Amino acid sequence: MKHRTRAANGVSVANGDGHVIGVDIGATAVRAAVLSPKNVEGRRAVSAHGLGSVPLPPGAVVNGLVINGAAVTAALKELWSVNKFNCRKVVLGATSQQVTVRDFTVPHLPADQMRKTLPFQAREVIALPIDEAILDFSPLGPPSDTDNTVTGLLTGIPRDPVLRAVQAVEKAKLRVARVDLAPFGLLRSIGASGPAIEALVDIGADLSTIVIHVNGIAKVVRVVQHGGAAWTARIADQADLSLEDAESTKRSIGLTGTSLAANLLRESIRPLVNEIRGSINFFASQQRVTVERVTLTGGSAPLPGLVAHLTEQLGTPTEIAVPVRHITEVSAQAASPAAADAVSAVAVGLAMGVAA
Repeated sequence: MKHRTRAANGVSVANGDGHVIGVDIGATAVRAAVLSPKNVEGRRAVSAHGLGSVPLPPGAVVNGLVINGAAVTAALKELWSVNKFNCRKVVLGATSQQVTVRDFTVPHLPADQMRKTLPFQAREVIALPIDEAILDFSPLGPPSDTDNTVTGLLTGIPRDPVLRAVQAVEKAKLRVARVDLAPFGLLRSIGASGPAIEALVDIGADLSTIVIHVNGIAKVVRVVQHGGAAWTARIADQADLSLEDAESTKRSIGLTGTSLAANLLRESIRPLVNEIRGSINFFASQQRVTVERVTLTGGSAPLPGLVAHLTEQLGTPTEIAVPVRHITEVSAQAASPAAADAVSAVAVGLAMGVAA
């Protein structure tokens, strides 16, 4: 994916001190990553200066949609205050179950003409009302010499979730310099840095994101309504536990053993396993190549027994990746246990889209 240092409106995305801040608004917390570019032995690299998270009250964000904007704004203000972040310009992640990412070929036009004609060209392939969608096109190479077309990634997302998130962020006296798709942040943060055919899975509380990429280029992007909160709720209901005890049991036992909680968890994650398997099979049918591995991140990724279960069910090696796997230098604040536990792959990857 092409990394841009300026937003579409020409405003610089980086702050005055060179720091780039990615903001991820999730179902349970708001998270931020402060990164900056650096040179290591003549090569461009990224350093982390700050990582932080502040929890959100239940129901503030549901399935990627900001419901309680005041709560999100308050959490962002607290995040900046507690972590002493000085910069105000941010890159905001956006996600939705209706997000669309696909290969697309368009006539090679100047940028202003491209923006005007893209809605008409995308009408047949975007499963959204065009007047309710935000569209973008990112070229993946030079124009063709034969027919003056260019091939790239067409992206579309409903406008309402993006506008609600932007409003909540700006009321916290932050400036949204750029909005990027959260799945692209995921790809930058934990995707393999070398040649790879890989399925990335970010398991959130409400939504999980599946990105299959070939050498860093997204080929399949899906956001599905399966996540850790529903798994906890089922354990609480069926095992007659409080939500707090069910969450604790889920994290301590996971999928290991034959207890009622472990059996319920295995049953609860089956729909997500099917979604991952279906995405891999669809990719293989379209691209005629096989996914080499599955890489996990997100709050439920470390559940005991999950990696082994997915490896067995999918027939594909599965591993867990830390969000800062591509960061070359981490400050003392960003390296603290609290920061490491709170960081999200999406927040890191959003900032990497500019700082890397």
